[in-house]
Amino acid sequence: MSHEKSKVANDLRVPSLSLSLWALGDRPVPFVKLHTSRLKTNCSILVVLSLLFLNTLRTYADTYHDTVAPFLEEYCIQCHGPEKQKGDRRYDNLKSDFLDKDALILWQDIADLLNLGDMPPEEETQPSPDDRQAVINWITDELTIAYEHHKSSDRKTVLRRLNRYEYNRTVRDLLHLQPLLIDPTESFPPDETEENFNNIGSALITSDFLLQGYLDAAESYIEQATRQGPEPEVQSYQFPAPFYTAGNRWDGKDVAGEFQHIRKNTTDQDGFLWLEKLEQGVPESGYYKLRFKAQAINREYPYPERIVGTRKSEPLRVDVIAGSREYGELESRTSSDRKVADFIIADESSEWYESRIWLDKGFQPRLTFPNGPNRVKPIRKTLVRNYPDHFQEFIHNWTIPGDGLYPYPIEEAEVRRIEAEAQKIATVVGRVLDTQGTSNKFNRRDGWAAFYRGYEGPRIRVFEIELEGPYFEDWPTPSYRALFGDKEPTIENARPILERFADVAFRRPADDAKIDVLHELVLSSHQSGKSAFESLKIGFRAILCSPDFIYLQEPEGRLDDYALASRLSYFLWSTQPDQTLRELAKAGALSRPDVLKAQVLRMLDDKRSQAFTEQFTSRWLELYKIGTMPPSDKEFMSYYVDGLEGSMKRETQTFFRYILENNLPISSFLDSDFTFVDGGLARLYGINGVTGPAMQKVSLASFPQRGGLLGQASILTASANGIDTSPIIRGIWILDNILGAPPAPPPPDVEPLEPDIRGSTTIRDQLDKHRELETCYECHRKIDPLGFALENFDPIGGWRDHYPRGNSKGPLIDASGQLPNGDQFSDIKAFKSVLANRQEQFAHCLTEKLLAYSMGRTIEFTDRPEVNNLVEQLSDSGSGLRDLVIQITQSEAFLTK
Repeated sequence: MSHEKSKVANDLRVPSLSLSLWALGDRPVPFVKLHTSRLKTNCSILVVLSLLFLNTLRTYADTYHDTVAPFLEEYCIQCHGPEKQKGDRRYDNLKSDFLDKDALILWQDIADLLNLGDMPPEEETQPSPDDRQAVINWITDELTIAYEHHKSSDRKTVLRRLNRYEYNRTVRDLLHLQPLLIDPTESFPPDETEENFNNIGSALITSDFLLQGYLDAAESYIEQATRQGPEPEVQSYQFPAPFYTAGNRWDGKDVAGEFQHIRKNTTDQDGFLWLEKLEQGVPESGYYKLRFKAQAINREYPYPERIVGTRKSEPLRVDVIAGSREYGELESRTSSDRKVADFIIADESSEWYESRIWLDKGFQPRLTFPNGPNRVKPIRKTLVRNYPDHFQEFIHNWTIPGDGLYPYPIEEAEVRRIEAEAQKIATVVGRVLDTQGTSNKFNRRDGWAAFYRGYEGPRIRVFEIELEGPYFEDWPTPSYRALFGDKEPTIENARPILERFADVAFRRPADDAKIDVLHELVLSSHQSGKSAFESLKIGFRAILCSPDFIYLQEPEGRLDDYALASRLSYFLWSTQPDQTLRELAKAGALSRPDVLKAQVLRMLDDKRSQAFTEQFTSRWLELYKIGTMPPSDKEFMSYYVDGLEGSMKRETQTFFRYILENNLPISSFLDSDFTFVDGGLARLYGINGVTGPAMQKVSLASFPQRGGLLGQASILTASANGIDTSPIIRGIWILDNILGAPPAPPPPDVEPLEPDIRGSTTIRDQLDKHRELETCYECHRKIDPLGFALENFDPIGGWRDHYPRGNSKGPLIDASGQLPNGDQFSDIKAFKSVLANRQEQFAHCLTEKLLAYSMGRTIEFTDRPEVNNLVEQLSDSGSGLRDLVIQITQSEAFLTK
């Protein structure tokens, strides 16, 4: 539609106008009817406008019938008509009525495909550039008018509650319980997701079970915050070695009264060094000073790394893991475990290490060895076979001659077996075949001691442990003052106490009617016999379970300043507005563009914005999937030895954070000359010179395949299944999260690919046959090439030139491909060059993801003009990620409900 038509349509949007429809061909056209009084006073203007309007309609009809309809007939209907509907799209009966939502979506799809050059397909006859542009211009003009209509008539209000992460984080901030170790929300059901996001209002349903969870969690939080009485006395604890009864994992080189060793086993996560004399945990919650004396020994051990696992180039480390006996045995992992400190331990030198840590009541600190050796059983068996000189005591006393562990020739083994049986008969057999523990061959304390006396692998030796506390910076605690302020917890003070707390908890001034209800609840509880203190705790629980706290209060239409403060804080901090935002909202100043921008910049510079980095990347890039399908510890030992699960996420989060803080162009996500790695990731990528657990920025000048998101192990692991790679899964990941063009689900009658377990064909061969099906071809020609570009990366992101085939090399990997528009690439580096030509498409995708996350609702088709406008602004401002975040917070979509 021409500019004149758009201007006329806008000029005719006057108060009290009604809309009727009349048909021009198959297109309903808006006809404007004004009130009689306005017709009398504006008759001459109306005549002119009517003539202009009718002339515009004729232009519209001519353009559609003379240009658009023939274009569709020549270039589109053959593949999207009555006989064939590739991609489940049919255009021969497509309405030209853009007020029909289904038609509008299809027209937008046509415009996008034409703009990208994906339609018609590269192998088909192509229209001239002028003809293509004419159709694009016509569709774009029509879309502009239609979106404006739908925007004004189709807005919906979605009530949005806090998800589990936001609820927990908000209560901790509200009550100053940030260091709390327990998570009272752990019994909540998982939050439902929509388009991978777990903060979408329409998906966050509330059930009876969840309501009960809120009540229980609120009680737990309030109990933690309402500690009365005198400040607890500081107590000192000294723990000499041994710190616990080792049982089957006793180290043969432990010396009672001197030291005990940690033997952390990375894949089965056992080997905690815990405090048996503090089994019930500390008696009071608070800060404690932890000190221990330790020594790292045998870092450069005599065995191959591939057997033991611990990296000889890496310093040995100790993590302090707080846990509670109520959640399980302290020598193993429990759901209560929280890492509270970490240390690098000096080689061969005993030194003291100290940290200030928080411990909840009933928790104790345990020491563990995060980069320790692999599981005991494979180490034991392999080392005894290959290094018999180290394990003579173990071999002669704790192996059955001739079994799988025995390292001697068969003839000698038989002689030894007969000799052993003759000497010990039943005693040896009974003792060796003891079935206690994890082994049916042996697993007795003395047997393990014999093995470990010969073992010369890496160990952490701990001499003493000291614990002192609890310490408090203030008493009463900040949590107590957050509830009661400076008032005594009496019935006379109940109303002002409740009102003060509710104003902050509800994120806006609480009205009198709500305070009346809360006050009456406290009074009723007190009258039933409870103390004023206990009655007020019931009132606080009610506030934490109130809809005003659980849900974001966002009236329909333009957000008021209080609602804007909440939307802003949950976008960038995943928690409640702070005092600065509340004061600006109270003054009605937050919605001013200059004030809003200043606050966004302040919030991004605040450490609380790390929640935005972690939560948004987790959902946009599907990092939350990492660890749900862990890889084989035999084929991908480094995943466990180097703790890659955590490192992968940190790389991507640090990368995102760096781009955000430095306002780098969003094209950095597609390709970059830098990334961030620790020692484990550096080894995975083949980068030299990086050791230790700290993330370091590194140049990728020699590793161009690693630039951008698509070269990062987190993305490559999240888009694999832990066993093998799939071009389909990775291709869909790129369409979803980079190009913003998710494919339609597969038809129900299509059989899934069966893996070729014999390795006689490549995945490319299998997919070529799969695409021979007509129903599969249209989608797979878009999906498969994208996935093939990443085939050189294995299931955890390591580089490979060949497919694995047992212990030998399989077929050479072909990472080439061709996109539907004809763009070709030979490998991942060339593919990223192709993506560089689609930066605007990526900008649309990222903008939609950020906008959806910021608002807590999915993007609808009526949001398309807003997204287009944001992408245009981004291009004008220099394409920085920080710029985009600021523009989103000042967009109409963000500022309205």
